[in-house]
Amino acid sequence: MKKIVLTIVLGVILSTFVFAETEKIAYIDTDRIMMTSPETQEAQTVLMGERQKWEQEIADMDAEIQQLYSDYDSKKMILTESGKQEAENKITSMSEQRQAKVQEIFGENGVFVQRQNELLAPILNKLKTIIEKVAVENNYSLVLDASAGSLLYAKPNLDITDAILTEMEKTVE
Repeated sequence: MKKIVLTIVLGVILSTFVFAETEKIAYIDTDRIMMTSPETQEAQTVLMGERQKWEQEIADMDAEIQQLYSDYDSKKMILTESGKQEAENKITSMSEQRQAKVQEIFGENGVFVQRQNELLAPILNKLKTIIEKVAVENNYSLVLDASAGSLLYAKPNLDITDAILTEMEKTVE
């Protein structure tokens, strides 16, 4: 009885090894792909241009707040209590508007993040399509992403990042 169980267990283990040997696995480094892609660099250039515009809007608000404060500081000795309160309220209001603007643009779901996602979405979709194409053409069963941090070790010959980059260059729109 033990021989039969041992034979079955050995058979399962051997068939698992045989199955694993027939499967093709590869990995890519999406960070490297995204850093070297001309499309990504173009998207980053557009995004940084828009970012500078938004940062200038905030800097203009900062200058206006500073001017309001300077005006208040130089006139506070001659202002009435209601005049002082009005000036302080204006400074506070402008500071709150500035903070709301920063949050609207650079907050967690701000315009900057939305615009970045909008610019990168077509590139990521193209990358996904190319990965699938290369995987099918080369009969890969599994393609892992080394940049995700979960790949602790892999043989360098399993890295198909260059093949993906070559395909991306072929399909520049």
